[in-house]
Amino acid sequence: MFLLATPLWAAPPDGNAPDWYYPQWLAEAPHTPVFRVRDTVNKYGRYASETKTVTIKDLIKFHGHFCGGLVEGATALKVAFDRLFPDGIIDRTDLVIASNNSACGGDVAVYLTGARARFGSHLIDPKLKESDFVVKRVSTGKSVRVVINAATYPHDVRTQMKKIESGTFEPADIDLFQDLQWAYAKKLVTRPAIESVDVTENPNYAWPEPPCQDMGRRRDNDYKDVPAARLK
Repeated sequence: MFLLATPLWAAPPDGNAPDWYYPQWLAEAPHTPVFRVRDTVNKYGRYASETKTVTIKDLIKFHGHFCGGLVEGATALKVAFDRLFPDGIIDRTDLVIASNNSACGGDVAVYLTGARARFGSHLIDPKLKESDFVVKRVSTGKSVRVVINAATYPHDVRTQMKKIESGTFEPADIDLFQDLQWAYAKKLVTRPAIESVDVTENPNYAWPEPPCQDMGRRRDNDYKDVPAARLK
């Protein structure tokens, strides 16, 4: 008996469909953040005429797992982008961001903005909390600071996290931590992001020095505004 392999031209699965690492309640929640981003077509290329859609599922694939911090960071940055890009399209060639060195928040910052520490556009500031970001749109000079508000801040999640990090915990504490994170994430995605986030426009913020030594600046997006070639 021969089994037919799936043809190469078969339609790919739904990019936002639930999966073992992406629970159905998160995929179907009314306010799970979704982002439209614009990049360039290729190296030294012009702006792409089309946009891409980035979902929490994409962030999970990049980060490695689903967690409350991932949804928290995406929720905060959704509010920031709404202020910086009123048309709803995020230009990932035009952003600088400062974040805490949190594994979760830092990964969300990098993926959604296109910023990179090695090029000095992703800045690490230990004074910022895990849910605290400062984002600047370079072309306009406008910046915003976003942070999960006091009423939403997950004190139970942070307390349990510190218990685990102390080294004095039971296996059941790991399971409890997951339950608390998921409850927090459910809270965030069942209401508009702005209800969970405090936002300050053009904050009085001292940007930190880049975390890496000067390795040169990013150049592959420098030609995004070159006009189309004239037909001969």
